[in-house]
Amino acid sequence: MSDATSPWGRALAQPAPEAAAAAPDLTPSRPLYDGKLAELYAIYLRHLVLMLLTLGWSRFWGRTRIRRYLWNHFAILGDRFEYRGRGRELLIGFLLAVLMLAVWGGLMWLVWIYVFHERPLASFGLFDIFWLSVALIGFPLAYVGQYAGLRYRLSRTRWRGIRCALAGSAWGYGAMASFLVFTNAFTVQLLTPVVSVNLARPRISNVRFGTLPFIFAGSSGDIYGRYLGFYFLNIIAWVVAAIIIFGAIGGTIGGLGVSSEDVLKLFSQFSLRTVLIVAAVALGAYVVFGLLILPLRCWWQAYLFRYLVSHSRAGEVLFATAISTRQMWGFLVLNYLIVVLTLGLGWPWVMHRTLKLIAAELWLYGAPDGANIRQPADRGPSFGEGLLDMFDVSGI
Repeated sequence: MSDATSPWGRALAQPAPEAAAAAPDLTPSRPLYDGKLAELYAIYLRHLVLMLLTLGWSRFWGRTRIRRYLWNHFAILGDRFEYRGRGRELLIGFLLAVLMLAVWGGLMWLVWIYVFHERPLASFGLFDIFWLSVALIGFPLAYVGQYAGLRYRLSRTRWRGIRCALAGSAWGYGAMASFLVFTNAFTVQLLTPVVSVNLARPRISNVRFGTLPFIFAGSSGDIYGRYLGFYFLNIIAWVVAAIIIFGAIGGTIGGLGVSSEDVLKLFSQFSLRTVLIVAAVALGAYVVFGLLILPLRCWWQAYLFRYLVSHSRAGEVLFATAISTRQMWGFLVLNYLIVVLTLGLGWPWVMHRTLKLIAAELWLYGAPDGANIRQPADRGPSFGEGLLDMFDVSGI
C-alpha cells in the first residue's frame, strides 16, 4: 500500500487543527483478534504434512503462512496488520547460519591440526572441543539472533501501509545481554530488575512505526523493592519445600521400618534401585518446589509486564494493561502444559490463546498522528532469523 492510498492520505494533505495538537485525543481502545482456532490448525497441520514430505525444508514457508494469518487477524483502531515476509528470506537466513557454523568448524579443525597436533586435550577430542565451543559462542549468539529476528519481523510488518522497523545493533544487544545475564548469575539473581529493564529498553525504545519512535521510560529502581519481596519469598519457599520433602522422606522411611543403617547401606552400594530412589526423590522435590514457587513467579511476571507496558509509549499513544497473576498463570503454566502434553501439537492453541489475551488486556490511549508519520528510510534486512533457527528459539 502506498502513501497515497494509505488511510492517512487525507491527513497528509490536510494539516491537523492546532487545537488537536495542543490537546491530544486519549480515547481508550483495545486491539481486536478475530482468528479462529480451527482455521489456524488447518494451516498448521498442512505445515506439518509438508514438513514430513520435504524433510523439514518447507518449514520456512509454513511459518510465513502462519504469521500472515495471525497478523491479518489482529487489528488496532480498526485496521489490521500485514505480514510481508517471505519463506525464501527465512531459508537464506538459515543457510547463512549453516555456512557460519561450517566456517567455525573449519577453524576448529585447523586449530586441532596445527595447534594441538591432533592430540587429545584433557581427554577431549576434536568433536568434543567443537561442540563445547559452539555451546559457548551460542549463548551470546542466541541474544544476537533474538534481536536480529525481532528486527526482521518488524521490518516485514505493516499497519495502515506503514512499515515498522527496529534500530540499534544486534551485536551490541547480544554483548550487553550476555554480560548482564552472567553478572546476574554471579550475584545470585539479585540484579534481575536491572537485567529485565536494560534488556527491555533497547527492544522498546529502538522500535519505529514509520518515522514515529517508541519511548521507554522505565527504571530498575522503580521495581527493586517489589523484586526484593519476591526474592526473599522465594528463599522462604525453598526452606518450606526442603522441610516438606525431608519430612516426607523421613516419614516414609519410618513408616516402612527402615533404619538409618539400611539407608547408608543402600547408598554405599550403587545399583539401579539407588538410581530409581534418587530419581523419585528429585522428582518429588521438583514438583513440591514448583507448586510453591509458581504463584510467586506468576505474580512477579505479571507485575513486571504491567510496569514495562505502562512505561512505554509511541508518540502520544499510551499503553496500559491490568493483567493479573491468575492470567499470567494461564499464560506461563497452562501454555507450557499444552505444549508438553500434546508433544508440541498444541502450538496453534498456545498462539491463539496468547493473542486473545493480548487483545483482551492491552489498552491504548490515543491514536498516532498520521500527518507526521512517513515510511522509514531503512527497509530492514534482506533475510531473516538464521541464528534463531540454528539455536531453535525462533518460535513464530
